[in-house]
Amino acid sequence: MRIPKDWPLLLGSILVAAALYNHYMGHSAYFVELVFIASGIVLALYSQVYVRGEAKEPGNGILVVLLSKVISRERSTVLIPLAGFLLVVIWSGWKLLMTGQADLRLEDFIVTLFGISLVLYNAGPSKYAMQKDFVVLYLMFLTIVFAVIWKTYAIVSGDSYYRINAYSEYYLINIPVVFIVRMFGVGASSELDASSHGISNYITFEYHGRDILLGIGEGCSGLYSAGLFFSAFLAFVLVRYRKVDPWILAALGLGFIVTWTSNIIRMAITIMIGSAYGAPALAFFHGYIGIIVFVVFVSIFWMLIVRWLDRVEGPTKPQIEEDIVAEAQEPKATD
Repeated sequence: MRIPKDWPLLLGSILVAAALYNHYMGHSAYFVELVFIASGIVLALYSQVYVRGEAKEPGNGILVVLLSKVISRERSTVLIPLAGFLLVVIWSGWKLLMTGQADLRLEDFIVTLFGISLVLYNAGPSKYAMQKDFVVLYLMFLTIVFAVIWKTYAIVSGDSYYRINAYSEYYLINIPVVFIVRMFGVGASSELDASSHGISNYITFEYHGRDILLGIGEGCSGLYSAGLFFSAFLAFVLVRYRKVDPWILAALGLGFIVTWTSNIIRMAITIMIGSAYGAPALAFFHGYIGIIVFVVFVSIFWMLIVRWLDRVEGPTKPQIEEDIVAEAQEPKATD
């Protein structure tokens, strides 16, 4: 029985990632985690050297098309999964051996998923190349935003990291939200306390004659939602139009404004419900309904902006698929 190269490489990636997650769960000693990493590396080497599966037809996705400008398509089908495995190994090794952090963070999940998506990039039929491209590009941009840019910002800003965030949330979130709820007759005020590393922003509003204090953290600030929108939208337009020009940049900028506005509206509605029905209703809306409000706003924007981009950019999705297939049928590059 012949074993496809994807299987041991995928299993090796999962073992390496398991070492990282197990470390933060506190379920094993370093020895067990190092065994996981070593086993994953052995499986990766096995997949590249010893396993002889059926020869695969070179893929035709965006990554393959780009890499084929410098190397052959056959080599790109090996390089992309291997790059995903190395990403998981380097990130996990760095987190396990070089940092003293004791909690599992958002960027750990993102980087792991990105690495595994590269490992699986050549899996499945070529007719799903656009869907695979979107997943890989989306996770790549998430990695750039949350694991590269955000980490670099935290390191460069140093001790001022929390203070900068606090003032940004105060002026970009608190002030607009309080302004809106006051327009609807809700007595509210905003407070800023940048002296600690915890929650620095609070909005106080009235409920039946008594004040309720609501903390505004990073999760409510819209920073994460803006990063998610940027990554998803840029991945989408690259797959659909295969270019970035002033029209697409304008749509991206407009998308940031819509994302910020929808978050402000979500927070304002949350506070108005809390003012009318109390803290339990506020918690329910914030936890279950608020995200629906955000998704509705962004979805409407997405549908409208894609219609507009289809008119000014072209080609549409079916035309792109034909172009990709045509490129895949061109003579293969040689080293």
